[in-house]
Order: sequence, then C-alpha cells, then structure tokens
Amino acid sequence: MRVTANRSACATSLQGVARAQLRPVLRIARKSRTALRVVSESPIVEDYGHGKTRFNAPVFNRTRWSYHQDTGRYQRHLQSIFRSVTFRNLQAPLSMLSFISCMVVLYRTFVEMEMIPDYFEGVSFTDTPFQLTSFALSLLLVFRTDASYSRWCAAMDAWSELRTCSAALMRKAASWIKDASILRRLVRWVAAYALCLMVQLRTDAGTGEEVTTMREQLAPVLRPAELEEVLAAGPYYHTFCLSVLTALVEAAEVGEGREGAMLEDLASFAQAAGQCEKILRFPIPLTYTRHTSRFMLLYLAALPVALYDSCDWATIPVVATISFLLLGIEDIGVQIEEPFSILPLPEICADLHTSAQLAVTQRKLVRCLAAPDSCDADWERALVSVSLSSAEDLDGAALAGARAVSGGPGAAHRDAMSSKAAAGVAALRGGYSSSGNGNGKGPGPVAAIHDAAGASPASPASPVSAAGPTAGVSGSRWHR
Repeated sequence: MRVTANRSACATSLQGVARAQLRPVLRIARKSRTALRVVSESPIVEDYGHGKTRFNAPVFNRTRWSYHQDTGRYQRHLQSIFRSVTFRNLQAPLSMLSFISCMVVLYRTFVEMEMIPDYFEGVSFTDTPFQLTSFALSLLLVFRTDASYSRWCAAMDAWSELRTCSAALMRKAASWIKDASILRRLVRWVAAYALCLMVQLRTDAGTGEEVTTMREQLAPVLRPAELEEVLAAGPYYHTFCLSVLTALVEAAEVGEGREGAMLEDLASFAQAAGQCEKILRFPIPLTYTRHTSRFMLLYLAALPVALYDSCDWATIPVVATISFLLLGIEDIGVQIEEPFSILPLPEICADLHTSAQLAVTQRKLVRCLAAPDSCDADWERALVSVSLSSAEDLDGAALAGARAVSGGPGAAHRDAMSSKAAAGVAALRGGYSSSGNGNGKGPGPVAAIHDAAGASPASPASPVSAAGPTAGVSGSRWHR
C-alpha cells in the first residue's frame, strides 16, 4: 500500500522544517519492509525442497491485529480446521485412533446381535479409570506446552536483542566513523551475520543444503570475493562474520571509549547466537516428550471402550474429535519447542538490513540537524522553499541514497556510486533549481539524485531495493 503524504505547511524554523523533512525519509523504511505486509490469515508456507515445507508465523501490523481480534475469527477458524497445520500433522494418529474406535464399535455391535461370542463376558466397562487419570494428563499437557512456549519466548528475545544491538551499533558507527568505506562494509557484514545465523539455525551443518542456502542468502548482500571467504570459513559462518565486524570496528580508530561501546554491541551479537544455538541443540528432556506421547495414545485408544455404552455409534466421531483436541495441544508444544522453523527470521533479517542502511544514509542529515551552523548549505532557506506535498520524490531520493551507500557488486561500481550519492545528497541539501522552482536553470534535486543513482548498472536486489517502492518516481519533480 503506497503511503500518501498529508502534511501541513513547513514551519519557518530549521528544527520544524527538518522534522517534516525527516518523516518521508523514515517512511521509506516502513514502505520497503514488504515482508511486514501480511494480509492472509494462515502462516506463510515455504517450500525448501525434498517434499518438506516450513510454516512461518505472520508478522503482525496494526491492520493484521484488527483482523486477528475481529469476532469473525470464530467462524474463520472453524472453517479452516481441515486446512490447518495441526490437522495435517495429526492425520496419521487420528486415522489410527478412528480405526480403533470403529473396531470397538463393530465388536460391541456384533456381540449385541449375537453374531460373535462375547470374549469379555463378565467384564464391566466403566469410565472410572479415565476420571482418575485425566488430571495427570492435563498436567502433562500444561507443563509440556509451557516449557515449549518458554523456549519460543527465549528465541524471540535473542533475535530481538540482535536487532536492537545491530541498530545501536550502526547508530554509533554513523555518528563516530568518518570513513565511508568502513561504514559500507559494516552495513554488509551486519546483514551477513544475521543471515548466516538464520541459515545455520534452519539447516544441518556440513550439508550441501546449508552451503546452497548460504550462497543464495548472502549473494545480494556481500560481494563475490567476500561471499567465497565466508563459505570457506564454515561451518561457523556467523563467527567469521563477527570477527570481520570486530576488525572493522578496530580499523575505524574511533577512540578507546567509543570502540569499547561498539565492541559491547558485538558481544551481544555473540550472546544472542549462543542463546539460539542452545535452544536448537538441547531440547526438552526426551523422556518427558516420549512419556507424554505414550500416555496420550494409550488414553485415547482405550477411550472408545468407556464411551460405547453411552454414545453407541457416536463413539467414532466423539473419539476423533477428542483426539484432535488433545493431540493438537501436544503437537503445538512439539512444534514451538524448536521455534526457528516457525519464526519469521527472513523478515527480521530484512528489517535489520534496512535499519542499518538507513542509519548510514541519514547520517549527514542528522549531523546538520544537530549542528546546523556547520552545514555548508542554507537548510532553512532551502527546505522552506520546497513543498512537502509529495512523499514519492523523497522516498525515491532516500532509496537512491541507500542503494549508493550500501555499495554495489564491484569496487569500481561502489566508488562511482559513492561519488554520485554525494552529488545527490548535495543536491538534496541545497541545489533546489528544478524546472518547477520558477527559474528553470537546471535539473532539480530529485532529478540529480535519479541521474546519480540510475546512471550506473543496476545492483542486485537487496532487502531495501526488492520492494520497489520508487516505481514511477523518475518523472517526478518538486514544486514550490
């Protein structure tokens, strides 16, 4: 959904105008996160070969929450029972338990019709054993699900910490590091670290699938030579990326105190990865899981014997329904015990990469807002003279700058884009001489930025550029 710009007239003060100028630049982050626009109710299904699928939890936004909380959810959820992930997972045990129910009902029916002898004559079938053991089954299910959910929360906390620390690291780097080439490398390697960790959590180490997936994920982020170095450093890919990040921080020479603060953020990277590896490698004690499964199956297999006297032929659907409800609780606990196949990790990595790019792209603007006297351009005069009635031009300018700062596939392309990005930023800061400004002396800032960004070959798709939110911007102009 495209963002419409509805803003009031610019304030005459520098601070007010600058804040208005920042809003559309910040919105580019939200617009570029196309993965966050989830409109379907069901989890996102990913096919990753060999007949296997992975179900990703939807990433919620405000609209998605309203849909989720709507009272029509009861009807939707009932209608989607047979399409649900839980039902698909339980088809085999439900079929087995339904077959047992059919056999019990047929046997009791044939005995009553005197078609076969009663091999259990004199045996009284009662529901007393089920009443005595139902509380134990309930406790097992509650403890099992609670333990699994705590692991889910721990995984989410680890990835949230990784994202928070990466944002803090890039914010500090954008403020403290003067070398633009180091900043570009930091953006690439921060994104590569998150992607490497995701692939390692979702694939088996040392397999061809891991190498193939790693290459596919890192190709849009790293340069070819860097990618080969990462693949050669396996199986601890994320550790290698962390070493590169540490070396980049040290090479920036920002001072001992600042360097220590940035290294603390990198230490949090390692801590988050360690938490994820612990969750992946060490499950809930297997004896607990096995005993719960055995208890459930024996309980449900014997249930038709106790229900036949009161339910007759209805025993079959009743047992199938109870089995689906109880086994569903246990299956959900097993699924969320290993949360990395369900969490929307690609979306988190894309969001992390976008945040890192924006921190670097906006650093010149942030510095001018903090110290306007140190800026070469007259920000107040330049910004007041521009109408903010359209966010599309600003979105295109911000995205062009993000692409340039993040670097291209080659060194020559990177250097060319770097100089062109600087020209584009200079145009954005003070060169407001568009054809619509009344003087007709030359191309406007948006045109200059588009010329700078579009003159070079297209770079590979990235989490920022893949969304394509700037389509149709090249023909736009700013007007007074």
